Amino acid sequence: MVTVNGQQESGAVGQTITDFLNKRDAPIDNIVVERNGDIIHRADFDHVKISENDKLELISFVGGG
Repeated sequence: MVTVNGQQESGAVGQTITDFLNKRDAPIDNIVVERNGDIIHRADFDHVKISENDKLELISFVGGG
């Protein structure tokens, strides 16, 4: 089980950040991912795997005008 934006989620353990975001239809180009207090660089999304008890924060940027 992992925590995503304060909510517990199952099924994410073992996925890369890219796979996880794609399954959520998240805007990969406009998102910041923090895992256990550390920001994951976009270049590492394909290599970093989610582990049991990870705490993820997903922050999307939205433009307006």
